[in-house]
Amino acid sequence: MKMTDLLEKDRENILTSITQAGTAAKAVTILENETDKLLLKFNDQCDSDREREAAAHMMQAVRLSVPMIDSAGKTKVWERGSDDSAKKEKGKVSIPFVLLTIASVLLVAYGLVPLVVASLINAGEQYRTQLIVRCCFVIGGMIMGFFAGAMQRKKEKQAAKEHQVEIRPDADKIFRNYRAAIYSVDQSLEEISAAERWSKREKAGEIDGRKATTPEIELFSDLMAASYSGDPEYALEKIEEIKYYLHRQQIEVVDYSEATAQYFDLMPGNRAGTIRPALVADGQILKKGLASTGK
Repeated sequence: MKMTDLLEKDRENILTSITQAGTAAKAVTILENETDKLLLKFNDQCDSDREREAAAHMMQAVRLSVPMIDSAGKTKVWERGSDDSAKKEKGKVSIPFVLLTIASVLLVAYGLVPLVVASLINAGEQYRTQLIVRCCFVIGGMIMGFFAGAMQRKKEKQAAKEHQVEIRPDADKIFRNYRAAIYSVDQSLEEISAAERWSKREKAGEIDGRKATTPEIELFSDLMAASYSGDPEYALEKIEEIKYYLHRQQIEVVDYSEATAQYFDLMPGNRAGTIRPALVADGQILKKGLASTGK
């Protein structure tokens, strides 16, 4: 069974979990857990070590790429504060504003009223210095009035409503993107499986990595025929042919004797003789024989 088939069985649970999660970070955790679960299920049903190894590497890549899946859904904007509260804040007058306003009025009055009176009575030169000082008070009052207004505007600006933006994950979009990644894994695993099947077809008929020769095939076929025949004499005849086959391969079948004792493992028995012959090639032991030394 492919991973996409396993994923489809979990489809409803995944969509429900992502919808209830509410955030992209939680959706990532859900998909990471699903990735691990899919790999475990695949390994349980897969007989190929090569496919299991490839699946492990590819699913690890999918797990690392899950945070990059496009998950943006509907956008919600939340407001903190209300129009009524903003109006109330605007209606409130701070104490520093009141004090600066009063001081501004007094300074302007103190500087402006005598100036007007002096101009009405045509004051002489002796009042010129006093008039200049009065003008300074007028300017100072105007500056204080400016700062009072600036403070009030800052307070009203702070009273404005605050906004919070929330982007909820789109469960269907996330699942589609995730399924596309798993489908890509399935395609790669199918290619690996096809290559492995082709390799096995090419190796069919090989013995220890080489093609079986015609004499080998004939020998094995005769031995199987002897085993199926139920005729002991026919079976012994075919077994004797093994010695000839090995001789053609420059492998000698050696029986036990005092001269060939070095080729055998010895064990006590009722009578001396060969239990299993030794196989020797050019004086080198390929397989030690087993012999009995007798009483």
